[in-house]
Amino acid sequence: MIKKLLVLIVRFFFPHSRVFWLLLFLGFMFYEACGLYFQYVLKLNPCIECVYERACFMFFGVAAIFGMLHCKNIITRLIPTAIWAVSSGWGLLIALEHRGYELTRDDPFAASCGLVANFPSWFKLDVWLPAVFAPTGICGDATWSFAGLTMVQWIIIIYICNLAVAGLFILLSLIPQSKYDFWASHRY
Repeated sequence: MIKKLLVLIVRFFFPHSRVFWLLLFLGFMFYEACGLYFQYVLKLNPCIECVYERACFMFFGVAAIFGMLHCKNIITRLIPTAIWAVSSGWGLLIALEHRGYELTRDDPFAASCGLVANFPSWFKLDVWLPAVFAPTGICGDATWSFAGLTMVQWIIIIYICNLAVAGLFILLSLIPQSKYDFWASHRY
Protein backbone atom coordinates (compact mmCIF):
# COMPACT_ATOMS: atom_id res chain seq x y z
CA MET A 1 0.00 0.00 0.00
CA ILE A 2 2.74 2.45 0.95
CA LYS A 3 4.72 1.50 -2.14
CA LYS A 4 1.76 2.28 -4.38
CA LEU A 5 1.19 5.58 -2.61
CA LEU A 6 4.84 6.60 -3.17
CA VAL A 7 4.59 5.68 -6.84
CA LEU A 8 1.43 7.81 -7.16
CA ILE A 9 3.14 10.73 -5.43
CA VAL A 10 6.16 10.53 -7.75
CA ARG A 11 4.03 10.22 -10.87
CA PHE A 12 1.40 12.83 -10.15
CA PHE A 13 2.62 15.36 -7.57
CA PHE A 14 6.08 16.28 -8.83
CA PRO A 15 6.84 19.14 -11.24
CA HIS A 16 6.74 16.94 -14.35
CA SER A 17 3.05 16.19 -13.72
CA ARG A 18 0.13 18.25 -14.94
CA VAL A 19 -1.77 17.22 -11.80
CA PHE A 20 0.60 19.26 -9.65
CA TRP A 21 0.24 22.34 -11.83
CA LEU A 22 -3.54 21.94 -11.77
CA LEU A 23 -3.39 21.92 -7.96
CA LEU A 24 -1.31 25.10 -8.01
CA PHE A 25 -3.89 26.70 -10.30
CA LEU A 26 -6.68 25.67 -7.93
CA GLY A 27 -4.67 27.22 -5.07
CA PHE A 28 -4.40 30.45 -7.05
CA MET A 29 -8.17 30.42 -7.66
CA PHE A 30 -8.80 29.82 -3.96
CA TYR A 31 -6.54 32.72 -2.89
CA GLU A 32 -8.14 35.11 -5.37
CA ALA A 33 -11.65 33.94 -4.42
CA CYS A 34 -10.85 34.55 -0.76
CA GLY A 35 -9.65 38.06 -1.57
CA LEU A 36 -12.80 38.83 -3.51
CA TYR A 37 -14.96 37.32 -0.74
CA PHE A 38 -13.28 39.58 1.81
CA GLN A 39 -13.74 42.57 -0.48
CA TYR A 40 -17.30 42.13 -1.72
CA VAL A 41 -19.02 40.01 0.94
CA LEU A 42 -17.29 41.06 4.15
CA LYS A 43 -16.81 44.64 2.82
CA LEU A 44 -13.09 44.74 3.71
CA ASN A 45 -11.71 47.13 1.11
CA PRO A 46 -8.25 46.20 -0.17
CA CYS A 47 -5.40 48.61 0.43
CA ILE A 48 -2.58 49.12 -2.03
CA GLU A 49 -0.49 46.39 -0.36
CA CYS A 50 -3.42 43.95 -0.59
CA VAL A 51 -3.69 44.70 -4.29
CA TYR A 52 0.02 44.05 -4.82
CA GLU A 53 -0.28 40.79 -2.87
CA ARG A 54 -3.19 39.79 -5.14
CA ALA A 55 -1.04 40.52 -8.18
CA CYS A 56 1.63 38.18 -6.83
CA PHE A 57 -1.00 35.50 -6.31
CA MET A 58 -2.11 36.07 -9.90
CA PHE A 59 1.34 34.97 -11.05
CA PHE A 60 0.74 31.63 -9.31
CA GLY A 61 -2.03 31.15 -11.87
CA VAL A 62 0.21 32.26 -14.75
CA ALA A 63 2.91 29.82 -13.62
CA ALA A 64 0.35 27.03 -13.22
CA ILE A 65 -1.09 27.48 -16.72
CA PHE A 66 2.39 27.57 -18.25
CA GLY A 67 3.40 24.55 -16.15
CA MET A 68 0.35 22.53 -17.24
CA LEU A 69 1.15 23.21 -20.88
CA HIS A 70 4.91 22.63 -20.71
CA CYS A 71 5.80 20.34 -17.81
CA LYS A 72 7.70 17.58 -19.64
CA ASN A 73 10.86 19.49 -20.62
CA ILE A 74 13.40 20.59 -17.98
CA ILE A 75 13.80 24.13 -19.36
CA THR A 76 10.09 24.77 -19.80
CA ARG A 77 9.46 23.24 -16.37
CA LEU A 78 11.96 25.60 -14.73
CA ILE A 79 10.32 28.74 -16.15
CA PRO A 80 6.94 28.36 -14.38
CA THR A 81 8.64 27.11 -11.23
CA ALA A 82 10.84 30.21 -11.23
CA ILE A 83 7.79 32.44 -11.85
CA TRP A 84 6.10 30.79 -8.87
CA ALA A 85 9.18 31.19 -6.65
CA VAL A 86 9.78 34.83 -7.63
CA SER A 87 6.13 35.79 -7.13
CA SER A 88 6.16 34.01 -3.75
CA GLY A 89 9.29 35.87 -2.70
CA TRP A 90 8.05 39.21 -3.98
CA GLY A 91 4.67 38.66 -2.33
CA LEU A 92 6.39 37.79 0.93
CA LEU A 93 8.36 41.05 0.86
CA ILE A 94 5.17 43.02 0.19
CA ALA A 95 3.30 41.19 2.96
CA LEU A 96 6.11 41.87 5.45
CA GLU A 97 5.99 45.56 4.56
CA HIS A 98 2.20 45.42 4.93
CA ARG A 99 2.59 43.86 8.38
CA GLY A 100 4.83 46.78 9.32
CA TYR A 101 2.01 49.17 8.45
CA GLU A 102 -0.33 47.12 10.65
CA LEU A 103 2.03 47.30 13.61
CA THR A 104 2.51 51.07 13.33
CA ARG A 105 -0.97 52.17 12.32
CA ASP A 106 -1.55 54.10 15.57
CA ASP A 107 1.79 55.92 15.36
CA PRO A 108 1.24 59.38 13.82
CA PHE A 109 4.90 59.56 12.75
CA ALA A 110 5.03 56.15 11.04
CA ALA A 111 5.14 55.72 7.29
CA SER A 112 1.96 54.89 5.45
CA CYS A 113 1.30 53.24 2.15
CA GLY A 114 -0.03 55.12 -0.84
CA LEU A 115 -3.58 55.32 -2.06
CA VAL A 116 -2.97 54.76 -5.78
CA ALA A 117 -1.50 51.58 -7.25
CA ASN A 118 1.85 52.06 -8.92
CA PHE A 119 1.90 49.27 -11.49
CA PRO A 120 4.26 49.66 -14.47
CA SER A 121 2.77 51.49 -17.47
CA TRP A 122 2.83 48.27 -19.50
CA PHE A 123 1.01 46.29 -16.77
CA LYS A 124 -1.78 48.48 -15.40
CA LEU A 125 -3.82 45.87 -13.54
CA ASP A 126 -5.69 48.55 -11.59
CA VAL A 127 -6.91 50.01 -14.91
CA TRP A 128 -7.56 46.71 -16.71
CA LEU A 129 -9.34 44.98 -13.79
CA PRO A 130 -10.35 47.66 -11.29
CA ALA A 131 -12.87 45.38 -9.57
CA VAL A 132 -9.97 43.18 -8.48
CA PHE A 133 -6.87 45.40 -8.44
CA ALA A 134 -8.04 48.93 -7.56
CA PRO A 135 -7.07 49.85 -3.98
CA THR A 136 -9.99 51.25 -2.02
CA GLY A 137 -8.87 50.67 1.57
CA ILE A 138 -6.32 51.94 4.06
CA CYS A 139 -3.14 50.06 5.01
CA GLY A 140 -2.88 48.84 8.58
CA ASP A 141 -6.61 48.37 9.07
CA ALA A 142 -6.54 44.89 10.63
CA THR A 143 -10.23 44.28 11.27
CA TRP A 144 -10.28 40.57 10.37
CA SER A 145 -8.47 37.81 12.22
CA PHE A 146 -8.61 34.03 12.43
CA ALA A 147 -6.96 31.90 15.11
CA GLY A 148 -5.37 35.03 16.56
CA LEU A 149 -3.64 36.01 13.31
CA THR A 150 -4.52 38.89 11.03
CA MET A 151 -5.11 38.46 7.32
CA VAL A 152 -1.63 39.79 6.58
CA GLN A 153 -0.06 37.27 8.94
CA TRP A 154 -1.91 34.47 7.15
CA ILE A 155 -0.71 35.82 3.81
CA ILE A 156 2.87 35.81 5.13
CA ILE A 157 2.48 32.16 6.12
CA ILE A 158 1.02 31.31 2.70
CA TYR A 159 3.89 33.02 0.89
CA ILE A 160 6.54 31.35 3.09
CA CYS A 161 5.02 27.92 2.42
CA ASN A 162 4.76 28.59 -1.31
CA LEU A 163 8.34 29.89 -1.44
CA ALA A 164 9.63 26.77 0.33
CA VAL A 165 7.72 24.39 -1.95
CA ALA A 166 8.68 26.38 -5.05
CA GLY A 167 12.34 26.21 -4.00
CA LEU A 168 12.06 22.45 -3.58
CA PHE A 169 10.36 22.18 -6.96
CA ILE A 170 13.14 24.15 -8.63
CA LEU A 171 15.50 21.41 -7.48
CA LEU A 172 13.07 18.65 -8.49
CA SER A 173 12.57 20.30 -11.89
CA LEU A 174 16.21 19.64 -12.69
CA ILE A 175 15.59 15.89 -12.62
CA PRO A 176 14.73 14.56 -16.10
CA GLN A 177 11.33 12.95 -16.71
CA SER A 178 13.01 9.61 -17.45
CA LYS A 179 14.48 9.49 -13.93
CA TYR A 180 11.04 9.95 -12.38
CA ASP A 181 9.61 7.20 -14.56
CA PHE A 182 12.49 4.88 -13.73
CA TRP A 183 12.23 5.56 -10.01
CA ALA A 184 8.46 5.13 -9.95
CA SER A 185 8.52 1.85 -11.88
CA HIS A 186 11.69 0.17 -10.51
CA ARG A 187 12.18 1.48 -7.02
CA TYR A 188 9.49 -0.67 -5.45
